[in-house]
Amino acid sequence: MAEELVETIEGKTRLIVPAASLNNKVPPKSPAFFNQAARLNRDISVLAYRAFISDFKYTKRNFADSFSGTGARALRVAVEAPEIEQIYLNDINFAAIEMAKKGAELNSVSSKCFFTTNKVLKFLAEHGTSNNDRFSIIDLDPFGSPASYIDSVLRSIISGGLISVTATDNAVLCGVYPDVCMRKYYGRPVKTFYANEIAIRLIVSLIALTASRLDLAIQPLFAHTTMHYLRVYVKILYSNIQANKVYKNIGYLLHCFKCGNRYAIAQYDGSKVCSLCGAKYTIGGPLWVSKLFDKNLVEKMAYYDHCSERSLKSIKKMLYASKGELDDIPYYFRSDEIASRLKRNPQPLRKIIETLIEAGFRASLTSLNSAAFKTNATPDEILRLLK
Repeated sequence: MAEELVETIEGKTRLIVPAASLNNKVPPKSPAFFNQAARLNRDISVLAYRAFISDFKYTKRNFADSFSGTGARALRVAVEAPEIEQIYLNDINFAAIEMAKKGAELNSVSSKCFFTTNKVLKFLAEHGTSNNDRFSIIDLDPFGSPASYIDSVLRSIISGGLISVTATDNAVLCGVYPDVCMRKYYGRPVKTFYANEIAIRLIVSLIALTASRLDLAIQPLFAHTTMHYLRVYVKILYSNIQANKVYKNIGYLLHCFKCGNRYAIAQYDGSKVCSLCGAKYTIGGPLWVSKLFDKNLVEKMAYYDHCSERSLKSIKKMLYASKGELDDIPYYFRSDEIASRLKRNPQPLRKIIETLIEAGFRASLTSLNSAAFKTNATPDEILRLLK
């Protein structure tokens, strides 16, 4: 019996998907994979691509979805980001591509869509030989780790182009399997309150180090973490001079599990003990310790934020926080973490931030945790001010 296919609407786009993917809690991979829970992920990507392409300096404006599945992201880009002129959809699953083709017809965008059924590395390799073949934007959204595809993605992007990368191997990146993380991402995680930010910075560091080997430099533009996935948006530049400076943006994170002290350093000599309590630090990294957000891009994303009423509130909250975020501080403090040490209920974030700023410290919200804040104050200074 043939699998039933149904039409669903996401954003302004009509999609053809297996009926079971809408009815089952865990969407099946057969006959094709469609995850309706990733709608917010796709909502954000449409905003990011539109904001990015509005300032793109080159006449070539195309987009490649290397793991397109039923075409949900790519078709939404075709319909909702009309500034992007050509859309390439690739998936090894023939049935998924057939659904994507039907979706393109439904949305009257078939003329700008190109379909292939290749393995991802082959698809990218065929577009990595010259600038005429490379892409302006590439999305990489695999099952699990993106690590084995980063090299090929970087070879297939035009100078000044954008890559968006998703990772769903949270257990590896957030500290459950540190040796696996070291092998795949060249950095050690720390299983702590802000493990998701460490994970994002490990992904960016992997991209930066791989790019530098290819005489490329990177500029992070946006990042977010929702549910079970982590996602980064990174601009790629052809520049061996900038590639030589990669280690100016990469360092180590020192975390004390005894008193909660934490800070970043450029180099680690192995002899550090906590300046507050004398305990030995746990070391994370190497990882990206510089900025994660391009505030101009975030502002433009907020301007375009009308494409999905369903997730409008959560996206606006995320963009508002990231616009003011102190993203050069590679960690945050959770309000309940501080409250636990004070043995009282958590204080409102606004009050915490105002108190820190009035005392002369830097402080902000963070888009990576709605119940957390960033500051350059140490834990003992935070506790003293909030008593």
